[in-house]
Amino acid sequence: MGDHPTAPDNGRSAQLAAEDENPLGEVTNTLWGSLIALAGLLTVLGMNSDRLFVALNNNTWLTLLAPALAITAVALSLYAYFARQRTLLVFGSTAYVAALVASLLVATLAAAGNGRPTVTSVSLTGQRPHISLTFTVHAVGVDRNDHVAAFARSLFRSHGELGTTELYSGSLRPDDMGQVNQKVTIPLTLKDNETHLTINVSNSGDKGKSQCTTRSPTAPACVTVKLP
Repeated sequence: MGDHPTAPDNGRSAQLAAEDENPLGEVTNTLWGSLIALAGLLTVLGMNSDRLFVALNNNTWLTLLAPALAITAVALSLYAYFARQRTLLVFGSTAYVAALVASLLVATLAAAGNGRPTVTSVSLTGQRPHISLTFTVHAVGVDRNDHVAAFARSLFRSHGELGTTELYSGSLRPDDMGQVNQKVTIPLTLKDNETHLTINVSNSGDKGKSQCTTRSPTAPACVTVKLP
């Protein structure tokens, strides 16, 4: 008996014909899948809605750049698929890599915090002249080599001139997560000419510290409390 010729595999032939027609298809599909993987990576890194608002507040242009690059990568890859333009696919792949880098930077910066301290929960208890001052210093993202410097002073007038008395000074180190959360309570015996209390906190890593009322990322956090 002679060998009979094998019938052609119509499905395989059609697949090969499609690949010959557009050899960029597999690469384009890989790029598309990579963008889906990028979204999954950001989810794993904790980029939820809260983190996204933090990123938009602190790094607006970088946060908007990441999705813009991702959309550009998708658009270029799809156009390259239909137009069979290898150059566009190269640009799309470049845009994807840039989107990946920008997204990772956004996730890192949002998780790290800005390192700037603030003062919360300020209260005065007791009756003059014996009172107690309580406040909390809070900061997130403080570098391990930096510290938060905190000062509390009283303001008084003597012979028509304004003076200050230092009541508290602290050098607060962050924990392993870069956070400072220190509650301070100071018992005070006030003098008759003391009128206000001031609290100032700043990050030691800030250069060129500015005044409390200026628009600056290095400006200290300041609180002034009128004494009873």
